[in-house]
Amino acid sequence: MEIKHNNEITDAKRKRSKDQFYIVLMGLIGYGLILIAIVIGTFFAIRNTFNKKDAEVAEAVAAAGSGQDAAAADVAKDDKAVSVHVDETAGKTTETASAPEINIPAEHGADPSEYTTEDGSIDYSTELFKPGKRDPALKWSDQVFSRIENVKQPAAARVNSYDLKRRYSSLVNGGQLELCIYSDPSTKKVEKITAVEYGSGPMGIIDYYYNDGVVNYIAERAADIDEPVDISSGKITSRYYFANDTMVKYSYCEDNKATVFNAASIKDYSEGTVGQYEYLEAKMLNKAYITLNAADSLPDIQYIEGYILDEYDQPLSDVQIQILDEADMSEAASGLTDGDGHYRLSMPTSNNGSYMLAARKDSLDGVNIYGITAYEGSGTIFPPVPRLTYSDDGAEYNLQVVVRDSIDNTAPITDASIRLRSGLNCREGDVIASSVLDATGAAMFTLQSGNYTAEVSKGGYEDSFFNVIVTVNRPATVGYAVKDIPDGEIQIVLAWDMTPLDLDARLISSGAVNVIRGHQDSVGSLSTETISLNTGAETEAEDVYRYYVSDYSDCIGGDANSGNMTSSGARVYIYSNEGITATFDVPLGHLGVVWEPFAIRKGKVIPVNHYYNAIAADSYWTAK
Repeated sequence: MEIKHNNEITDAKRKRSKDQFYIVLMGLIGYGLILIAIVIGTFFAIRNTFNKKDAEVAEAVAAAGSGQDAAAADVAKDDKAVSVHVDETAGKTTETASAPEINIPAEHGADPSEYTTEDGSIDYSTELFKPGKRDPALKWSDQVFSRIENVKQPAAARVNSYDLKRRYSSLVNGGQLELCIYSDPSTKKVEKITAVEYGSGPMGIIDYYYNDGVVNYIAERAADIDEPVDISSGKITSRYYFANDTMVKYSYCEDNKATVFNAASIKDYSEGTVGQYEYLEAKMLNKAYITLNAADSLPDIQYIEGYILDEYDQPLSDVQIQILDEADMSEAASGLTDGDGHYRLSMPTSNNGSYMLAARKDSLDGVNIYGITAYEGSGTIFPPVPRLTYSDDGAEYNLQVVVRDSIDNTAPITDASIRLRSGLNCREGDVIASSVLDATGAAMFTLQSGNYTAEVSKGGYEDSFFNVIVTVNRPATVGYAVKDIPDGEIQIVLAWDMTPLDLDARLISSGAVNVIRGHQDSVGSLSTETISLNTGAETEAEDVYRYYVSDYSDCIGGDANSGNMTSSGARVYIYSNEGITATFDVPLGHLGVVWEPFAIRKGKVIPVNHYYNAIAADSYWTAK
């Protein structure tokens, strides 16, 4: 009996030990399952967090490079978005200039003395406007951008029909500021201002969008040359989204990869990121409202600039310059040339009339330059450079005038009548000499030194005009005739004298959707490049085009400060089926490789005359 009892105790101990083992084992398994669940839950939580952030970045990346701006992309998901409204009166040209309605709310107004120095320079570092109280729940509402821009069809953008004015100012850092102010032609309210800051480095280009005088959206980029860009591309490096004077979102794009920061998530950012966000918010808000006030306060000035030389191509000082209204010969501006023969005057703008420049000095034969237009929104006007001749000289010179086809510049224009008038750009009035072009397309004249305009007439061609300057050093002049132009089309003819020099012409549409090249690429001889544009096509009629001339020879040679183009005698003629529309002469005394003579807006040719001495790699200017 004793032995049996001991065995029972031993069995009980074994059973208890076995039970304890299973309990411990089950506990370990349960604990392991709990740990696995925690790890998996943590993984998915972290992954969801990163997916949310990645989605924000992916959205901006898509907006930066896939054809839809982040501003436009937000419209679809924002309950406060404003639907697009098309004004049926947009695009109609108004014949009288009217001031834009800046419409600055009282809290955003400022006296010019508050943001300018004693010499009138704008100081953006002056802190006049501060952000409002941040509300993380506040969403951005696309109140302007998608209403006036069109990412998918830039040619149809409503802003293309807006009235345009330009204002100019110096900056305290020594740079220059140009403001392009766009106002709705029906309401006269300013809804967009493009500010271009010129300095020692790349230009800073900022587009400000305002809704009833309140900043709503800002797009910023840097560029060596101001050219049309896709506003949905990565070339827009920074995008700022404002609501109630606070920045609710900021997007920065580099190498077509965008990073997005939201005010709603600002608590999740590092202290340094928050500081940078708040710095950009305060800086851009302040700049937006100073720019708006400057657009209202800066004078409406149209500049006209150029040089006067004598018949030996030497600069003439103290030449009396008068700008006269051709309608009644009233004086619009006057001044004297300096020691370099240079003048710079300001004159009123007019959407209807044209002006004449009269240059006079002592006993020298004076000269008149006709057909100077100063439309609203024009940049600086550079008239052709005349040569004042010495009256007591009385010398006459033999001059050969050769005329060729503007597209096929090796083909002579034969059996055409040619007439000469005194003055530059003189297309009507007394004819002082005439002839007929021979089988080589040439005619001989004996003329006193001076400034003349040639008119060439022949069946199948438009009446074509070009300037002729007669001096002892100019025994020949080459001009070009333009074939008849169909209705709804224009032709832009670039011609130059210097050889061998390869100048290229490009016409670039809104958003850089269309880049139009000439019919031929000429180099090595007296040359032309001609571009045709069908303005009768619906999209092209609505579009804004900017015309550029580049010195390809020096662009690929790497000499951005070349003087070849400025001394090439380059000139641009614009023809429609109604004849010659406008002419532009390359500005003298400007070192550089890209020249923007004009833009076409609302059916008008608007002088621009920007000149650039920068060469960007892999750009239009280094490629054929």
